[in-house]
Amino acid sequence: MCTEYLATGFANVDGRDDTAAYKHCLALLDSLPYFREYKQRSYERLCLSAGLSVLEVGCGIGDDVFRMASRVGPSGVVVGVDASSRMIEEAIGRTPANVPVSFAQADARSLPFKEESFSRCRIDRALQHIKSPHLVIREMARVLKPGGLLLAYDNDWGTFTLNGGNEATTKIVETMWEESFTNRWIGRYLKRYFVEAGLQNVEIEPSVSVMTDFELADRVYNLRQTVKRAVEAGRLFQKIADTWISDLQALSHAGGFLCTLTACMVVGMKPVSISP
Repeated sequence: MCTEYLATGFANVDGRDDTAAYKHCLALLDSLPYFREYKQRSYERLCLSAGLSVLEVGCGIGDDVFRMASRVGPSGVVVGVDASSRMIEEAIGRTPANVPVSFAQADARSLPFKEESFSRCRIDRALQHIKSPHLVIREMARVLKPGGLLLAYDNDWGTFTLNGGNEATTKIVETMWEESFTNRWIGRYLKRYFVEAGLQNVEIEPSVSVMTDFELADRVYNLRQTVKRAVEAGRLFQKIADTWISDLQALSHAGGFLCTLTACMVVGMKPVSISP
């Protein structure tokens, strides 16, 4: 069983003992229908086409970079940056031959690119782990060309729900997981940060992920580990924690388990300068 706690660990992958756990998590999420669907929707909202230059911030192991590269074609280029050198190493190692992509380690709050370098910028579920996320949006807007599009997708952990039998225990688990993130409510602040960065025509699309299998939800949301942490913190008694887990397993087996989370996709355009 994975012993890494994903809610906190993604903020510093290189400092973790088991970096493979984070690569496996990204691969798992990328395989799920909901995630594939919103990712495809994000490419559509960016209006990707041949010849465009695209920046992916928080690129992880590179799957979105590769898919966007297929849309911009050989005349375009996609650059992926991530704070983790190990993620970058993995992405480089997975890069198909003759695909117009490149990768670099970088702090999202201080991107190593000149102003107006990219026609499209994208960030996906990374802001929840980065301090001062508004600075990331400003940096992405800085390197975006006038008339270019910036897209961000991220979670609002204040909407995380489980249908456990004991409501008090369920609330403790939900809250403890939510509070583990650097920016637990980032989804609801994205539109504000876009506007403050000077982006125009800002549009927001909320969506809800639904999981009906306890074991899958545990792999994605560390349910067992969160319960264990709640016990260690004195917020739950062990017997109550064990019963709660057993109840959810039984509920899942009977087809009644439910876990939901709302996220927001926001897209905006950098204004085009008008010469006097």
